[in-house]
Amino acid sequence: MGKGRDPGSIGNMIVTFSILLLFWYILSGYLEPFYIIAGIICCVIVTLISGDLLLRSDAQFQESAVSFIRFVLYIPKLFVAILVANIDVAYRILHPKMPIDPGMITLQTDFYNDVLRTAFANAMTLTPGTVTVDVRYGRYVVHALVLESSERELHQEKDIQNNLARIFGEN
Repeated sequence: MGKGRDPGSIGNMIVTFSILLLFWYILSGYLEPFYIIAGIICCVIVTLISGDLLLRSDAQFQESAVSFIRFVLYIPKLFVAILVANIDVAYRILHPKMPIDPGMITLQTDFYNDVLRTAFANAMTLTPGTVTVDVRYGRYVVHALVLESSERELHQEKDIQNNLARIFGEN
């Protein structure tokens, strides 16, 4: 039997391509031939390079769809966290008596899924006041604007970590 993709991954790639193309047209808003062709070409390239990121080839379609829906439903909660963190950072910078105590935090997780690791690193970076500096396997190095509150959030409360673990089925 020759090398090639299994039928499940081809189906996943078709679904991924379709979702990307739909997203492309929603964001672009143009339906002229140039944009249609450009959208198709870009979506084919992205699907070929990273087609298994949206729908993992090692997972059933239903598992991937459930994870995707959970992730989409999580986005508003993430936006609220980003908004609150933005207000906190702006207040700390503008108010002379608010503490700014920068430092580095090392965090270890048991995440084995690369997409989950990336989503977690990006979620921490999107939340103002923290920036993911390094990720190696499940170990994250994070720069925090306020060390104490960031350590409490990342080591004790673990909201982002727990939410993403639930979304991707890693508890």
